[in-house]
Amino acid sequence: MSIPSSRLMRLNFARMKTFFQIVLSSMIALLPAVAAAAPFAYSVNSDQPFGDTLYMIDLADGTATPIGTGVTLPPDPFKRLDIEGLAIAPDLTLWGVDEDLKRLFAIDTNSGTVVAATDEEVDGVDGAEGNDFGLTFTCNGDLYAVSVRNQTLYTLGLDGVASPVGGVGNLGANISAIAAHGSDPVKMYGLGNGWFGEAGPVDNRSLYEINLDTGTANLIGSLGPVETVANYTEAGLGFDLDGNLWAITDRSQFAMTSQVLQIDPATGLATNVLNTSIIGFESLAVAPPGACNVPVQPDHRFETTVQVPTLSRTGIILAVLFMLLAASLAPRLRRR
Repeated sequence: MSIPSSRLMRLNFARMKTFFQIVLSSMIALLPAVAAAAPFAYSVNSDQPFGDTLYMIDLADGTATPIGTGVTLPPDPFKRLDIEGLAIAPDLTLWGVDEDLKRLFAIDTNSGTVVAATDEEVDGVDGAEGNDFGLTFTCNGDLYAVSVRNQTLYTLGLDGVASPVGGVGNLGANISAIAAHGSDPVKMYGLGNGWFGEAGPVDNRSLYEINLDTGTANLIGSLGPVETVANYTEAGLGFDLDGNLWAITDRSQFAMTSQVLQIDPATGLATNVLNTSIIGFESLAVAPPGACNVPVQPDHRFETTVQVPTLSRTGIILAVLFMLLAASLAPRLRRR
C-alpha cells in the first residue's frame, strides 16, 4: 500500500522540524550566561610607569580602552603624571586634578588631552605631596575635592580655589575618593585609603558617609575581607545613573592590575569584584550627577549597557558542524 505524497510531505516536514528544534536547543545551550548590566567609566592609569593616559573601562568585565596617548596640554608633549581624581559635571564635561602639578582642568574625552582654557592651579590646599585627591560633582554643579594629607573635604571652584568644609582635618580619616548622589539632601560617600603609603601598613578599607555641613566622616562599614577585596593604596569612587556605587582600586605597588568593585552604600560591603586589563588606575568617573531634582540628560556614554550573549569559539565550531549536518540531511528527508 502506497502512502500518498501529501502525507509523505507532512511526515518529512515533521521530521525536519523536530531535527532543527534539537539543533537550535543545542546551540542555545552553548551560550554563556549573560553578564550583569554595567556602564562604562573613565579612569587614568596614573600609577603605571609611562602610563598617564585616559581610558574607557567596561565595568562589566574590566576591559580598558585607551583614549589618546597621554593626558597632555598640547602642544606641550609632557604628560600630567599624577591625575588622582576625575569627575563628570552636569554638563557632561570630564574634569581631573593632578597631584603632582596641583592643577585642575577639563579633559577632552575624544582626544584624552587637557582643554587649555580650563587649566587652573589649585590654591588653598597643602602644597606638599600626599593629597591623593578625589573629586565629585553635585547636581547643582558644585565641585568637591578631598585630601588625604590633611584629612579635609574642600569645595573647589573651577578657578582652582579650594575652601575647607567645616575645618581642616574634620574628616578624621584618610579618604582618597568621594562620590555624591541625589539632591535635597545630597548624599556624599568617601572611600578610605587601603594602605598608609605604598609600603603599608594597612590603613582603612572602609566606606564612609560625609556630612556636607561639617566635613566630618561617619563610618558605614568595611569593604570586606582581603580574600575578596585585595589590598590597595588609593582608589576612585563614583555612582552610575541607576544609583549603583562603583570603585576602582590601585594595586600597582604589587605589580597587579586594578580591581573594579560594586559597593553597597548601606553596609560598605563590596561585591562583583573583577580585575581590569591595565595596571595603575586610582580615579573613577562613571556618570554625571544622578537622582537630581532636575535630571541631568546624559549621552550614550553614560548609559548602562548589557553584554549580548555570544557563542564561544568552541560553540561557533559546533554551530557550524550542526549547520553542515542539517544541510546534508535535509535532502534525504525530502526524498523519503
